[in-house]
Amino acid sequence: MLKQPQVQQCYYVTGQLDFMLVVVARDMADYEAFTRATLLNDANVRSFTTYVVMDAVKTARSVPVAGSSA
Repeated sequence: MLKQPQVQQCYYVTGQLDFMLVVVARDMADYEAFTRATLLNDANVRSFTTYVVMDAVKTARSVPVAGSSA
């Protein structure tokens, strides 16, 4: 995933998934080409689930630090 320009973020997570990717594609055809080339052709990938973002509700990336003073 480190070499894939479409992969904007990659997280190793706990729970039912192993990894969560944030992928950017021009359209669904572009996304399908990405999944075929990157996920479906990789023997280490047994399955994947796709979620399509309909709208960005909040996209803040800051982390509040308790006890910090400005």
